[in-house]
Amino acid sequence: MTRHLSTLRLAGTVSALAIAVALSGSASAQDTAKAEASGMDPALYLAAVEEAKTIAGDAKLDPTLEYIGGNSGSEGAILEALYQAFTDATGTVINYSGTGGSTVTAAALQSRVQAGNPPDLVDMSLGVAKSYAADGYTLDLTQTIGADVLAAGYASSLLDSLSYEGKVFGITQGFSNFMIWYNPEVYTGPKAPTSWKEMADWTDKLAAEGTPAWCNAQEAGGGSGFPGTQFIQSMFAKMYGPEMVSKWANGELAWTSPEVKSAWEAFGSIAADDSKVAGGVAGSLSTSMAIGSNGLIANPPTCQAVLWGSWVPGLIGEGVIPEKNMDFIPIPGDNPEFATTEIYNAGATVVLKDTPTTQAFIKYLASTPAQTLLASADHWTVANKAVPADTYESPLLKKTAAAYFNDTTKLVAPPDIMSSAAVVAAFNKGVMTYLQDTSKLDEVLASIEDAAQGN
Repeated sequence: MTRHLSTLRLAGTVSALAIAVALSGSASAQDTAKAEASGMDPALYLAAVEEAKTIAGDAKLDPTLEYIGGNSGSEGAILEALYQAFTDATGTVINYSGTGGSTVTAAALQSRVQAGNPPDLVDMSLGVAKSYAADGYTLDLTQTIGADVLAAGYASSLLDSLSYEGKVFGITQGFSNFMIWYNPEVYTGPKAPTSWKEMADWTDKLAAEGTPAWCNAQEAGGGSGFPGTQFIQSMFAKMYGPEMVSKWANGELAWTSPEVKSAWEAFGSIAADDSKVAGGVAGSLSTSMAIGSNGLIANPPTCQAVLWGSWVPGLIGEGVIPEKNMDFIPIPGDNPEFATTEIYNAGATVVLKDTPTTQAFIKYLASTPAQTLLASADHWTVANKAVPADTYESPLLKKTAAAYFNDTTKLVAPPDIMSSAAVVAAFNKGVMTYLQDTSKLDEVLASIEDAAQGN
């Protein structure tokens, strides 16, 4: 069975590419097989090799390049297959080290920078990346890749989130969006809501009938509460739009402001009400986020909706049948002006050493052929809007790409990926405190503002 429609479009070029690769000796059948083992389309792999050759041209590149990122395991293997295409094209070996998490990456990077020995490239959280950009450590990709090339591939609102003083400091690879997940077999709520009020009214109706509408698990060890932070930020985005999200994320809007408080209250009107969440509030506080969405397809289901990230089907895993018992709708808002404002979760790939090799590699990573190859792994969506939605095999990823990567959606980075570790920790903890006692909201917001002020 043909995996991708993109494969059909490229089929006519595969033979020619294969001949070219064989003649140059730059890509082996073994490497193509590794890419396919990671879920990638072999035809797209060869196309990415050709793109890397074009980018490198006649430049003399270094034999190796050091790259540190948070992804390891199977996700790290997908990225290594993406990077192998560059090696096949240029001979430069990408020595990628996956740390397993952004916090570990940040700590390792800090020590390396202090020692005057940074790696060539790093994947890190946007907030940390922006701080390095502010200190002058990162390469200006507006100049290296080109403003026109970046604008053709990425939404302007996303580039704004990846910029400091008008200079783009990083690109994204894997990308996560936020939406309302539901089971079409049992869902009784609005299928195409145009306002949050429609969702709230439906929630109230079910609660009055003794049925909780939502699953809302918050337990995540030291990160407990972070699913709630993403619910709150999604509410804020729909209420106040991209400029206000950016002000909040950049510290220009206080955590104690009426706007921020109103987003918490919108979250609390559902998550802090025992009649509206499966297992009640106590259950949501103690249920692991790893299994907290399973109620959507349980037999019988324990909830009808989950507001969380695009990783929900993957977390549930076995039993998910896309579009049969799992689908999503975009989060609606009551302000039509901000209906297409969407927060996201992604890291930033930044260049810390300016060399012909790092310039060629970052151009390759940002290119449409490389991003299309990454998309073909069918694991994440990618933010490059030039990547055809039918590159994805999963109908849910197809739908996600079409819904969020276009010229009308305004993608904006929220506080939880732009703030310091201290603020993020206070935000997570605040969610747990608030859900246990909503009367403490002002106290919670003041404590997060203190963290933002460095107190």
